[in-house]
Amino acid sequence: DLQATLTDANGTRVHRYLPLAIHASVRDYVRDAITAGTARQVKFQVKGDLHDIPSADPKLGEFKITADVQNATLVYVPPALQSAGDLPWPTLKQLSGELVIDGLKLQVNRGQARTGALDGVKLSDINAEINDLNHATVNVSAKARGPLSDVLGIVNGSPLNGMIGHALGSAVASGVADYTLKLGLPIADLNHSTVQGSVTLGGNDLQVTPDTPKLSRARGVVAFSEKGFSVTGGQARMLGGDMRLEGGSVAASGAIVPAQMVGPSVVLRASGTASAEGLRQAKELGVVANLAQRASGSAAYTAVLGFRAGHPEVAVSSNLQGLVLSLPAPLSKGADAMLPLRLDTTLIRESLLPGADGQVRLRDQLALDLGRLVSVVYQRDLSLAVPKVLRGSIGVGLASDESVVMPLSGVSANVNLATLDVDAWRTVLTQASGVTEGASPDAHAQSDAARSYLPSSIAVRAQELTVGGRKLSHLVVGGSRDGAVWRANLDARQLNGYLEYRPPSEVEAGRVFARLSKLVIEPSAVSEVETLLGEQPASIPALDIVVDDFELRGKSLGRVEVEALNRGSDPASRESGVREWRLNKFNVITPEARLTANGIWASTNAPSAAPGRRRTVMNFKLDITDAGELLKRFGMKDVVRKGNGKMDGHVAWLGSPLTLDYPSMSGAFAVNVENGQFLKADPGIAKLLGVLSLQSLPRRLTLDFRDVFTEGFAFDFLRGDVKIAKGIATTNNLQMKGVNAAVLMDGQANIARETQDLKVIVVPEINAGTASLIAGVINPAVGLGTFLAQMFLRRPLIEAATQELHVDGSWTDPRVTKVERGANAKKEETP
Repeated sequence: DLQATLTDANGTRVHRYLPLAIHASVRDYVRDAITAGTARQVKFQVKGDLHDIPSADPKLGEFKITADVQNATLVYVPPALQSAGDLPWPTLKQLSGELVIDGLKLQVNRGQARTGALDGVKLSDINAEINDLNHATVNVSAKARGPLSDVLGIVNGSPLNGMIGHALGSAVASGVADYTLKLGLPIADLNHSTVQGSVTLGGNDLQVTPDTPKLSRARGVVAFSEKGFSVTGGQARMLGGDMRLEGGSVAASGAIVPAQMVGPSVVLRASGTASAEGLRQAKELGVVANLAQRASGSAAYTAVLGFRAGHPEVAVSSNLQGLVLSLPAPLSKGADAMLPLRLDTTLIRESLLPGADGQVRLRDQLALDLGRLVSVVYQRDLSLAVPKVLRGSIGVGLASDESVVMPLSGVSANVNLATLDVDAWRTVLTQASGVTEGASPDAHAQSDAARSYLPSSIAVRAQELTVGGRKLSHLVVGGSRDGAVWRANLDARQLNGYLEYRPPSEVEAGRVFARLSKLVIEPSAVSEVETLLGEQPASIPALDIVVDDFELRGKSLGRVEVEALNRGSDPASRESGVREWRLNKFNVITPEARLTANGIWASTNAPSAAPGRRRTVMNFKLDITDAGELLKRFGMKDVVRKGNGKMDGHVAWLGSPLTLDYPSMSGAFAVNVENGQFLKADPGIAKLLGVLSLQSLPRRLTLDFRDVFTEGFAFDFLRGDVKIAKGIATTNNLQMKGVNAAVLMDGQANIARETQDLKVIVVPEINAGTASLIAGVINPAVGLGTFLAQMFLRRPLIEAATQELHVDGSWTDPRVTKVERGANAKKEETP
C-alpha cells in the first residue's frame, strides 16, 4: 500500500513508470507519443499484490497515477507506427490537462492544446484515452477554433486527405471556423482507424481548386468521417450571386473493380445565380472572365463538382436567360432570349489505370454545348503541367443532321453560318485571351498547350464573311494547320485559290503566301483595305501574292504579282520602331502591257502631310503592246488606236498604292509610244489624253490643217520627258510625229485641277526634210525653244509653215489662242 507525491516530473519519462507487466508495445507507444512537457503534483497510488497489478479489475488491486500536465507535446500517432511514406497525423502542442493512468486505462482529461503549421488552431475539451493498455486503441475527442486555412493545411498534410478523396488538396480559405474531432486509432493496425468530425463555417471565403470560382461568406456544416464527408446547409456568394451547396462523399460500389474505375468519390451540387459583374471579377475563370466584359445582367445555373481519384470533374448548365451577350453573331442575345449552356469535364476512366510502363497518363473529355449553335468536344492530356488537347471537334451552326467526326489526332472544325465576322471575333478573342492589340509578338505567342485548342483542320461555309476589312460572299473554305502555319483553299465570289499564312514570331517576320485565280476588290472595299494596310498590324507579315485575274474598282487589271515586306512585323523593325511596307515586286501583266515596279509605303514627316499619313514611292517601267486596248481595259474605250512603246520613271504621292493622290504627286518619267492614233472621243472619258489629241484645235480655229486633227491624230511616235511636282506635270520636249504634221509641246498641266498651260507647235506638210528634223530627240536640257531655233536656222522655210498655239483653261473646255509669228504678229483668240 504505497502513496507518493512528486512536485516536478519530466513528461518524456512517464513510460518508465509503467509496470513491466504492460505490453512493451504499449510502453513504447507512450514513450514515442509524449515527446515534451512537464507535470506538477504527480500522485502515485499502488495497493495490492504486485503480481496482480496493474489490472482492469479494481478488486485485484489499485495502480493509479494522476498528474497536472503542462506544455506537453503529444504525438498520438507516432511515426514508428506508420508505414514509410505515410503522411503524419497532426501533433498536439502546448498541451495542458490532467493525465490519469488507472489500472490499464490511460486518460487525458479537459485538455487544451494548439496545432497547425503556426500553432494557429486552438483545441479545447480534449479527451484522450486508452481503455486497455494491453489492447490499445487511442480515442481522441476535441473541439477547436482557428483559421480555416490552417485546418486545410492539417487535413491535406495528414491521412485525413486520403480519407476524403483528396477533395481539398488545392483548396484555399480564409476566416475562422469551429471544429469538432473524434479519432479512434488502433495502435496495432492504424489502417482501421476511425475519424468523425465537423467544420462549421461562419462566413468564410473558400476556393476548392485554383480554376473554380471563390465561395465568399460561406456558411454551413461540413461533417466528415473515415468514410467520407457531407455538406449540409451550405450557402455562399459566388460569381456575384447567392448559391446553395450540398453533397459530399459517395459510398463506394460493392463490385470488385479497381478504385479508379468507379464513379466520383466526391460530389458537390450547387445552384444559384451568376452575374456578368461576378464573372468579370472571377479572374480564375480566365477566358470566361474576359468574355464577361461583353455581358450584362445575370442568369440562374446549376453545377456539379465531382472528384474521381482526387481529380475534379465539372458539369455546369444554364439557359442564360437574363444575361445579355454583346458578342458577334451568332452568339449575340438579349436578356429575355434563352441560349442553353452545358459544360462538362469528365475523366476518361481507362486513363486512370497504369500503362505498360506503369505510368498513369490522366486524360479527360471537355464538352461544351450552346443550344444548337455550338458544339465543342476536346480530349485532353492532364498529366502535363498545363492540360494539352490530344484531339477534338468543333461544330458551329450545323444542321440537325450534320456532325463533326472526332479525328484520331488534332482538332477539326465545321462552321456553317449565314454571316461570320472574323474581324469582330478576332477582337473578342484577343481581348478574352488577355493579349491586347499592339502587344509584343512574344505576348501574342501561344504555348503548344494553348495552341492545341485551335483547329488543325477547318471547313467553313458562310453566305457572308468579313475578314481584314473585306466582305466575302458565298464563301467555302477548306484548310489545315501545321503548327502555327495555316494552309487553305478558298472559293468565294470575290476570290478563288490557295492561301498560306505563317504568323510572325520572335525569330521571323512570317508571311502571307497566296496563289489566286481571281481577286476582286470592289470600290466600297478599297478604303477598308487601305485602312487595314495603313494600320500595319504585326499580324500581317510579308506578302507573296500572285493573282491571275485581279479586279480593282470594277477594272480588270489582269495578272498581278506582289512581294512586300511589312517592316513593322519583323523582330528588328519592332525593336527600332520602323513602320513601312517595302514593295520588292509590284507587277501587273495584261495582254496589252506589262508594268514592273518596286518601292516603299512608309510614314512621312512632310509638313503638308496629315499626322501618321504615309507616302508611296514607286519606281516603274511600263512596256506597252497595245495602248488602245490597255486604255479600253481601264474604261477609256475608243480613245487611242493601237500604239506600242514604253514608259519608265518614278512617282510618289501621299496615300496608299491603291489610291493616287494628285495634289501631292511628284516624280519624273519618260514616254515613248509608236504607231498609234488618237481617236475622236469624248474628252470626259480621257481628259488628259484629249489634250494630247488636239481635237479642240479644229473646233476653235480655222486652220489649213483641220483634217489632220478632226478624226484624231495618227502618230508615228509620241515621246518626251515629264516631271511632276505637287500634282503639276511639266514638259519641255514632248513631240508627236504623224504623216501630215508634227506637234511639239512645252508647258504644264495641273492634274488635280485638270487645267493646262501649253505652248503647242504644229509643223504641217511633213516631207523628207522636216521629217528628219522632227525625228530627232529633243534633249530636255535644251528644251523646245532651243530646238526650234536650231531647226528654223537650218530650214527657214519650215518656220513659215509652222503654227504656234497657246492652249490653257480646263481640259474639257480648253482655250486655244493662235500666236502670230514675225514683227507684225497678231494673236487670234477663240471666243
